[in-house]
Amino acid sequence: MKVLLLVTEAVPYVKVGGLGDVAGALPQALRRAGAEVRVIMPRYGLLDPQALGLRQVRGNFPVTMDWRREECQLWEDPRTGMWFLENQYFFGSRHLVYGNGDEVEQFVLFCRAALEACQLEGWVPDVVHGHDWPAAAAIRLHWAAPGRAGLVFTVHNLAHQGAQRPDGWPLLGVYDGRGAMNLMQQALFCADLITTVSPTYAREIQTPELGFGLDGQLRERADRLVGILNGLDLESWDPSTDQALPARYGPGELSGKRICKQALQREMGLPVEEVPLIGVVSRLDFQKGIDLLVGGLEEILETTSAQVVVLGSGEQGLEDALRRASAANPTRIAAWLGFSAPLSRRIYAGADLFLMPSLFEPCGLSQMIAMRYGTLPVARATGGLVDTIVDCARPEGFGYLFGPYQREAMLEALGRALVDYTDSESWDAARNRAMLADFSWDRAARSYLEVYSRALAYAGHPAAS
Repeated sequence: MKVLLLVTEAVPYVKVGGLGDVAGALPQALRRAGAEVRVIMPRYGLLDPQALGLRQVRGNFPVTMDWRREECQLWEDPRTGMWFLENQYFFGSRHLVYGNGDEVEQFVLFCRAALEACQLEGWVPDVVHGHDWPAAAAIRLHWAAPGRAGLVFTVHNLAHQGAQRPDGWPLLGVYDGRGAMNLMQQALFCADLITTVSPTYAREIQTPELGFGLDGQLRERADRLVGILNGLDLESWDPSTDQALPARYGPGELSGKRICKQALQREMGLPVEEVPLIGVVSRLDFQKGIDLLVGGLEEILETTSAQVVVLGSGEQGLEDALRRASAANPTRIAAWLGFSAPLSRRIYAGADLFLMPSLFEPCGLSQMIAMRYGTLPVARATGGLVDTIVDCARPEGFGYLFGPYQREAMLEALGRALVDYTDSESWDAARNRAMLADFSWDRAARSYLEVYSRALAYAGHPAAS
C-alpha cells in the first residue's frame, strides 16, 4: 500500500506543535508495519538545502493556481526519503511556518504541487492522507480525480480551519462557490475517512462546545470519524538514555530522577529542598489553561510547600503575570519565558508533578512525555488527556484528573496529588506504572492501516480488493 502524507511541519526539520512530532514518528511506524510511505512538506526558507544535504529531484514544473501558474521544484532528503516542495515566493522566502498573512493561498499551492509532483515522478499513491487544514485542499482537489486514491484527513486541532473570504473559491477551481471558503470544512466533506488524534476528541468535536461551527457536519459523518491516539517516539523520549539530563534512570531505579530534581532546582534558582516540584512546559495561552495556573498560584503558595517551574511563551498578559509571580516569590516560583528543548527535558525529568489544566487538548504529548519520565500529570479530563491518564483514585493509576474548567477543581486535583506525594512507597509505585505505560507509535500505525483499508474500500480503489 502506497501512502502519501501531506504535512506542514515534521521533526527533525521543523516543529511548531504536536503535528511536527506526529509527522516525524508516524511514517516510521507505518513503514515498520509494511506500508510504502512518502512524506511531503514545504521547503521553507529556514530549511537550508545544503546544510540538510538535500538533492533536487525535479527542476521547475508548473502548478496552475486559478488564472496563473507558479513554478515549483522538488527536493529530497536521501537519508529519510522526505520530499520538499519549493516555490521561492510562497516557501523559500518564508522563515515562518504559519502566520504569513496569505496562508490559504500558500498551502493550496502546496497541495496542488504535491499531487502534481507525485504524478510527474510516477509515484501514484493508493491513499492520500492530509493533516490539518493546510493539507485540506489536497483532499478536496483529489476528490473528483478519476481512479482517485482513498482519502484520509486528520484533524489535529479543529479550532484552526483555513477560513477564507468568498473570493477564495477559485483557488480550488470552483467559480460558483457561495459564502466563505473553509478548507477544513471541504476536507471533512470529501474525505473517505476522518481521523482525530484521540478517541475522546473525536467525540468532543461533535458537540457545539468544541465543534467550532462544524459539529453538525461531523455528527452527520460520525460513521466515518475515528479517534486514533497519537503515539510517542520512545527512542527520543527515554530517561535512561537522554543526554540532556544530569543523570539517567528508568522504571525500578529512580535514584537518577532525584538527582535530576536537585539539579533542576539549582538551575532555576530554587532552594534544593525535599518539597513537591510542579512542572509546566506549555504554550502560554488560554487553550492550555494557563489562566487557571496563574489564578491558582496564590493558593498554592499559601496552602502547600510546593515549588513551581514554568517554561513557555505566549499571551503577553499571561507572561507578565508569571514574570511578576516569579519576581515576588523567587524561592517558590521560577519562570523561563521562551523555549529551550534541553530545559524542557530537564523539567520533564526533574519535576514531581506535571500540570496540564487545558481548556481542550486534542491529544497532547506533554503528558505522555511526563509519564515516560516518571512525572505524574495533573490534568483536566478532556481530549487525549482522558485517554492517556489513569487517575490515582484507581489502584492502577498514575495521574490526577479534574473535570470542570475551574481553578477550584484544578486545586482539588493538585491537593490529592500532594497528599499522595507524602507516601513515598506508593508514589514511586505510581511513577513506575507511568513509565511503563504503552504509548508506542506501532499501536497507532496498526489503527491507521485499518483506516486506510476502509478508505480504499469507500473509494472503490483496486487496492482494496
